[in-house]
Order: sequence, then structure tokens, then C-alpha cells
Amino acid sequence: MVDMVAMQGTRGQERGQKVGKWGNESIARGDDALSHFTFDVVRLKWLVYAIAFCMVVSVISETQADSVTALLEAGRYHEAAQLLQKLASATKDTEQLREIYYQLGDIYYSDIHEYPKALAFYDKIIQLSGNGLTADDRFLGYIKKGDVYRRMGKYDEAIQAYQGLVNQFPHVHFAHKTGLRKIRSVQTALDDLRNQPRVIKTYKGTPLAVEAKFHIAELYRSYHQLNQPEKAIETYEQILEQHGDTKLAAQAQWRIGDLLDKALNQPERAIEAYEKVVADYPESNYAAEGLFRIGLIYEGQKQYAFAVQIFEELTQKYPDFWNMHAVFYWSGVCYEKLQNYRLAINAFKTFLYVYLPNLDPIYLGAIGKYDQSPSQVEDELNTKIQQLQSDLPRVEWERITKLAAGENYSDALPAVRQLIMDAPESQYAQEARAQFRSIQLHAAIQQLRGSNAANTAYAQFRIGQIYERELKDYEQAIAAYNQPIKTHPQSSWAAEALYRKSVIYAEHLGNTEKAIQLYQTLIRDYAASSQTMMAHFQLGEIYRVLHRYDEALKAYQTTIAYPTQDQYLADRYQDSFADQAQFRIGRVHYEDQRYNDAFAAFQEFIESRTHSPRLAAAYIYLAHISQKRRDGAGALEAYNDAMNLVSGSPIQAGMVVDEAHDLGFQEKDSTAIIRRINELKKRVRVK
Repeated sequence: MVDMVAMQGTRGQERGQKVGKWGNESIARGDDALSHFTFDVVRLKWLVYAIAFCMVVSVISETQADSVTALLEAGRYHEAAQLLQKLASATKDTEQLREIYYQLGDIYYSDIHEYPKALAFYDKIIQLSGNGLTADDRFLGYIKKGDVYRRMGKYDEAIQAYQGLVNQFPHVHFAHKTGLRKIRSVQTALDDLRNQPRVIKTYKGTPLAVEAKFHIAELYRSYHQLNQPEKAIETYEQILEQHGDTKLAAQAQWRIGDLLDKALNQPERAIEAYEKVVADYPESNYAAEGLFRIGLIYEGQKQYAFAVQIFEELTQKYPDFWNMHAVFYWSGVCYEKLQNYRLAINAFKTFLYVYLPNLDPIYLGAIGKYDQSPSQVEDELNTKIQQLQSDLPRVEWERITKLAAGENYSDALPAVRQLIMDAPESQYAQEARAQFRSIQLHAAIQQLRGSNAANTAYAQFRIGQIYERELKDYEQAIAAYNQPIKTHPQSSWAAEALYRKSVIYAEHLGNTEKAIQLYQTLIRDYAASSQTMMAHFQLGEIYRVLHRYDEALKAYQTTIAYPTQDQYLADRYQDSFADQAQFRIGRVHYEDQRYNDAFAAFQEFIESRTHSPRLAAAYIYLAHISQKRRDGAGALEAYNDAMNLVSGSPIQAGMVVDEAHDLGFQEKDSTAIIRRINELKKRVRVK
């Protein structure tokens, strides 16, 4: 019985060629026929490696087996070959040696292109026949030897190898027939090759001569004929150099990519060749096919992000591409690998519902399903889609987490929104809601940094503002605020950034000395800015807390000297830094126990700030001072004035708590404040 694993490669290649033939027949109905149906020979090769290698694992450790597989997948063929040769020297089992030799021969033939070494290993397979290897096993060795000789351009030796196969099997055996067929193919191709120069000479300078040259390249290209891809590429390149405007030019350029891709396993050069098809012949059908092949190469290299970019470009530029069903299928595969299950589901559904119902089964080879029926593919994809839908919330949240960890918030933000919408009741949606605001803000920062205005003072300031006020990340805020100060020092946003940086040190990092230093720098460097006035006020606040009352008074008085910038509130009240500063002058005197000065300051405040939201608070301080001065009547009058202002005014009530918190006012509710004032009134003694 013929060994199934050993025969897999040859049968796979023949099956691929058969599918290619069907593809030609179906595409030939178009105006610009492609001459090759896309079949994933590379994937089939790795399938062969995997199946064959499983038979070798019994004599080596699992670690060694994994090492060989990893090396092959990484394209480190020489290292893989060295390891396999070590494994061969470690066993005398004929079956195991055959499998190892087959892999070594295929690596040297298909990947490394060191053909003498490939011949040596195929010879070893033949030589194993004296050690129990069956006649059918020798079939592979002779076939592969002939293939290698053809690749080397040694056609007499190739014919001898195939003849050796013919001689060893009866005429009814398929091996005998295969050998004869290969001999005839080589001889016919050589006869054809000898005739073409006469055609070129006879029709020199005409399209017929170019077609004859192209036919020579095709003879070299064909695996079933001369099997010399390097020679074919050289001939195609001559056509392009000499006849770049021929109608065959696009096909010739595409053939170069196809041979580099499928026959020579040189993906990087293949991509360059396919890209040249797209660039030089964008209107040709071969441009779409070139893009498709680039996408498949990236998918095979596990560069899924690049692959989907190519597939998306293909769907946009060439919507009538004959192989579009495969584009959506492989897009689904790549999106699944990228853990973008939503787009994977969309792609698989497009393939399943749009293309599969009307798809000729022969085209399933383009997605590696050449041995399945449409109904089997449909069942398989329905199962996959259901599983993807079930796993979607979990996988999407994991993907979002990775995007955020990689600071790719622009992509994470729409994904978060979509997850919450798709699975609102899931635990992952709950986690998404908790992180939504943070991701949204980081996305805003990323947008600002990536915009055309990224280097403007405002954009730099805005980033700091988001970090400070929204994310509460004060170290990042300081770093962001430093940018406009450094790059746009004359801008008003630089002054504002320096002010906000000072506030952070004072209010959030507890570094008052640093804050004082920065406020003083702001006052010195930006004397004409509105931020300078605010800096004086903030210095007053710091000095007051530090009980440096004289310095605080000076800072507040300087604040008042600046032009007033009123903020209009409800009930016709007006607030400003000047209003706060003048009120704080009274508080400084009060806290320093200068009660007469405090009383005068609050009286002046009430008389000059008739629309201040702090009037009630000022009256309460007057009342406290009056009590200390044993002026009970004055205290009661001041308390009553405060009660009248607080009653029905949330603004006055709020300011009482803000400014007179230390006097026992805890709640901003007007009723609670009035209740507290009444308690204080009961303590007043009137003479």
C-alpha cells in the first residue's frame, strides 16, 4: 500500500494544479483572464510537514519536535535542516528515516534551493528500499529526483529518473503511468522550447514574437513541464524590459510574483513583485489578484493587521474581483486572529450569506476547502460564527484592555461604546462603563497629540487640563503644562499653564514652597497677564494658611488693585478674585486676632461689595466680633442681616459654609444655616 503521508505532497501539488486548471477555464471567459486559480500551496506544504513530523515525534522529545516546527514556521530553514539531520543520526528506524529525509529533501528543494543536497536526501529514500522500504515508497524518491533535476535544468537526468520509475512498476501501475506522463511532458516542452526561437525570428517586432517569448517563460514556469522558475522569472523580466507596453506585461509581472511566492518561497520578493503589478497596471485584473496574494502572504506570516489592510484595500478598489468570496473569508480569519471578533463575524457572514449560496464548489479551493462541499463549509462557518458571538463580549473587553495598555485609545473608545451597546447586561459591559470616561479622556489627549494643531500652545495646555481636572493625574498634568511654557513662552496659554502648575503643587501635591516659587515666577515673567492677579491671590491664600499674615495682606491688597473681572451669578450677585481678596483681608485680621481691624474690614466689604455672594458670611463675622467686643445688640443685628440674606438664597448659603466653616457652619442648606444662626443668637447677651 502506498504510504499516505509520503504521497501527500505530490497529490497535494497535483490537486493544486487541477484546481488551477479549473480556475483557468472559469476565468477564461473574462476579457483579461488570469491563468492561475488561487490555491494555498504554502498551507498544504505545512500540513504535509505537520503530518509527516508527527510520525517522527516518537523517537525525539516533544521539545525537539516543537523546535523544528518553530524553526520552519520562522523561515529558519538551515537551522531546521541541521536539527533534522541530528535527529536522523539518532535513529535507525527505516520509516522514521524516510520521513526525516523527505522533509530534508523538501526543505532543500522548496525553501533553501540547494538542489544537490535535495537530490542526496531523495537518493537516501530510494536507498532505504534495501532496508524494508516498500516499492511504493521508492516512487516518491524517483519523482522528487526528477523534479529536482528539472529545476536544475538537467532534463536528461530528469528523464532518466522518471524512466527508472517506469522500469520498476508494471504498465498498469499508476507510478508507471505517472513516470511516462512526466517524461512526455518534459520532451514535449523541450520540443516546444526549440521551436519558439524560430517563431520569434520569423515574426520579429510583432506581437506574435512577444507571445512566443512569453510562451518560453510559461514552459519554464510550469511545474509539469520544465519547472525552472528562476529561468522563467528571467524571461518574464526580459519581456517587461523590452516590451513593457505589451498586453502581456501585467500577466508577466504577476507571474514573477507568483513564482517567487509559490515555487521559490521568497515572500518578501513576491510582495515587491505583486506591488509592482498594482502600481504599474492598476486597471488590470492582475492588480486585484496581486493584492489578494499579498494579503495571503501576510496572513501566512501571521501579520494579520497588514493582511486585513490589504483585503480592505482590495474590496474598495476592485469590488468586482472574481475571488471576492475568498477575500471576505480570509479577512474573517485575520480578524479572528486579531481578536476583533465583531469584524470577523461580519466578514464570515458576508462570505456565508452573500457569496456561498451562488459559489461554484470548485472555487472553495481558494479558501483551502477544496475537499468540502458547500453545505459542509456552511455548517462549519455557522458553528464558528455562533462561537465567536458567544465569546465576543469577553474577547472585545480583552482587546480593549490591550488597546488601552498600548495607549491606542482612539481605537479603544469606539470599541468600548460598541461593547456596551452589544452586551449591556454582561459583566464586561459593566467593566467597560467603569473605564469609559477614562478611555474617552485619553482618546481626547491622543487626538490632540495627533492633530495638525498638536504643537499649538492651546493644544498643549488642553492636554494638561484634561490630566489635571478630569484624570487627576497631576504628574502627567505638570509634564503637559511644561510644554507650552517651554515652546510658546510668550503665549497667554503659557501663563495659564504656569498658573495651573502652581495650583497643582499648592493644592494637590502639598509642596507650598514650590508653589510659592512658581507663583513668584509667574508674577515676574507675566506681569501684564490676568494670571498674575490670580497668582497674587493664591499667594495670599498660602501665606494665610502659613500664618504669614502680613505677607498675606499684601498679596490680597495687590489682587484688589488689578482691574476687576466679575463673574455674574444668579440673583444679580457678582463674584471676582477682588471680592474674595477683600473678604480674605477681613479673615486675615480675624485669624490674627486683630478684631478691630477685622471689624473695619468687613464693614468696608459690606459697604463696597453690595452684590457680593459673601455678604451673609461678612455679617456673621461681624456678629462674632461684636460678641467678642460685648456688643450684644450689634451681634443680633448682624445675625439678623445674615439670616435675611441666606433665606431663599442658595448662593449666600453656600458662601457661608465656604467662608465661615470654622465658625460651625457645616451644611449648605439655607434652613440648616438659619438654624445654626439662631443657636448662636441664643448665646448673645444684650446689656
